[in-house]
Amino acid sequence: MIDLSNALPKPNILPMIMKESNRPLKSDTRYLLKIKEELEILLAREKELSRLKGRMVSIASHEFRTPLSSIQLSASTIEHYFDRLDRTRIFQHLKKIIMAVQQMTAILDDLLSLEKIESGKVSLRMKCFDLTSVSRDVLEEMQAMTKKGQQLFHRHHGLDTEVYLDQDLLRRCLTNLISNAIKYSPEGGIVELVTCITEQFMEVQVKDQGIGIPEKEQSRLFETFFRADNAKDIQGTGLGLNIVKRYVELMNGSVSFSSRENEGTVFMLRFPRLSGDLDQPIK
Repeated sequence: MIDLSNALPKPNILPMIMKESNRPLKSDTRYLLKIKEELEILLAREKELSRLKGRMVSIASHEFRTPLSSIQLSASTIEHYFDRLDRTRIFQHLKKIIMAVQQMTAILDDLLSLEKIESGKVSLRMKCFDLTSVSRDVLEEMQAMTKKGQQLFHRHHGLDTEVYLDQDLLRRCLTNLISNAIKYSPEGGIVELVTCITEQFMEVQVKDQGIGIPEKEQSRLFETFFRADNAKDIQGTGLGLNIVKRYVELMNGSVSFSSRENEGTVFMLRFPRLSGDLDQPIK
């Protein structure tokens, strides 16, 4: 068979290619720019996550040393001097061990919570539950962390006690705020948990008589890893309040505070129940 392909005239295909490629060029350019922007955002997010994880490891290794040392010392004392310690002294050392374990658990909870939030892995599980029952449970759990003479109180306003929120996230918020109130308050101080439910809103307040927050640093209070100057000698990760704020906002609520240095702090969580005026704070 004779091949006639070389005998046929060859069309100039370059103008055809240019004409065809020019049609979607603008839309393709916009598409590529959009992809480029998205990739840059993803890359920046990955860098931020990497930075956060590095900071988390550093914090964990630093913050675990004190409670681990306390556990080791108390356990060693009980082991070597058990026959010479009275019941009261043994229970004192056991309480130190429990407190140290709670400190490490709180640190781990903060680190894991932040990682879940940053990775978008937090899912809401909204349901109805009794707010006063949860409040009492949290205070009972926190009792082991109290300093000498510290007292924890709960007051509730309103006839209704049922709310519709994510119970686990609310418990984490309350645990964090009450733990801070205990930690930053002196021996013999009072920490008060106040809850209020009306037709329009549900509000929680945690009040303490602690060291307070310096006014010049209050604007940075909810930043990740932030520690106020007057709190840097007290153990903490600087993550708790940032996590509380983000959990509260996930549940469509808001968080605010009022504080004066050396005069205590009040943190307020507010969640809407129905449409209406939400400007009535707890008295």
